[in-house]
Amino acid sequence: MLRSVIAILFLSTSAFTQSHTLKLDDLVSLALKHSPDLHISRLDLQSARARSKGARSFYLPTLNLSAAGGKQYSKLRHQSGNTLDLLTGTLSASQLIYDFGKTSGQIEAADEQLLSQNALVYQSVADKILQVKQRYYEILKAQGIVEVQRKNVALQRQQLKRAQRYLEAGIKTIIDVTDAKVRLEQAKRDLENARYRIRLLRAQLEQIIGTTPYGGDYRLYNPHPDINGVSHKLPKVHTPLSQLEQFAYRHRPLLESSGHQIKSAKAILKSTRGDYLPSLSVGGDYTTQKVDDTLAGFLPQTQSHIALNLRWNLFSGFRTDAAVEEAKIGVLKSASQQQNIRLGIRRQVDEAYISLRQSRDNITLNNAITASAKKKLYQAQKRYENGLSDFIELQNAQQDYINALTTLVNSYYDYYIALAQLDYAVGR
Repeated sequence: MLRSVIAILFLSTSAFTQSHTLKLDDLVSLALKHSPDLHISRLDLQSARARSKGARSFYLPTLNLSAAGGKQYSKLRHQSGNTLDLLTGTLSASQLIYDFGKTSGQIEAADEQLLSQNALVYQSVADKILQVKQRYYEILKAQGIVEVQRKNVALQRQQLKRAQRYLEAGIKTIIDVTDAKVRLEQAKRDLENARYRIRLLRAQLEQIIGTTPYGGDYRLYNPHPDINGVSHKLPKVHTPLSQLEQFAYRHRPLLESSGHQIKSAKAILKSTRGDYLPSLSVGGDYTTQKVDDTLAGFLPQTQSHIALNLRWNLFSGFRTDAAVEEAKIGVLKSASQQQNIRLGIRRQVDEAYISLRQSRDNITLNNAITASAKKKLYQAQKRYENGLSDFIELQNAQQDYINALTTLVNSYYDYYIALAQLDYAVGR
């Protein structure tokens, strides 16, 4: 391919003067450390872990201590009133023995929710990595466009000088000089807009990673590959599409999370059905109190009891029926959501795979188009210099060349964006 194309597309393109160079892995590490949404996801995991721990507490005994102190006034008929000092303390305990799946269902549901949230943490990390990769390659693409626009400015400046010389020599008219000035200013505008595009993308990247590295004093690493035969040097994917889909079903955290959601919904149904059946528990308490001498023969100083308790809610106004029906719907809903996720994963894999192949083919075609466009520009310049064509033909040739370079830059980085999307889609 053409040496000038190599220089345009893959020389250093940073419009800044940063002293720190960040690679893609550096940006990913910063995002994993500083991103607020990842921190929120980890906090959600901690909350799920606390709920799982709390659900297990129903299997443990409960202890309660109560105490009361004060005065009590009492008066019997035909007798004088008495004021007594009161001081009472009670220690009570209760232990669940069996409740036909109500508590075990709650624990299973909480555990599955914990596993589901853990998978969602991995999914959020995958989402963040994809966002970082996409923005990284978008910035490199924008830097490539800046270089193309610099080339455009150089072409238009060269054409203006040529038109001015021809005007002084009486070969061309003033209109060619005026047109060349307009085209030069338009090229400068496009260059400035391309530079602003980089600034906007950098701001978006910093939001994604959750910090501004080195206070903004950084640049992104660009590997500067040689574009000669670049379509043969790109990383290739040899795995068939069907195998990629199966790999995704096994490795996507979102699908794993949905599986735990189904199990959690089934556990909730199990717990809810337990409300139809009784619960058994054992409980007891011990009470001691200070008894006035005048009442020592009537009130106990200490007392205690222990009992096996059976609680069976025989009718609750159809609330249990409604809760069970809702839990059944929850299971069906979770299964449908999982199927929807599977379909979405398959679509993502297919789209990324197709985009990857399309970008690869586009790079090969755009290489050829760029080479032809440069030859056409050279011929148009010679025809213009020899008076065989007008300025419009030369302008069209220049614009075709710049458009070809722009398209080549876009297709090259679109390939890496598609590769990142494919890695994300299959769960790598």
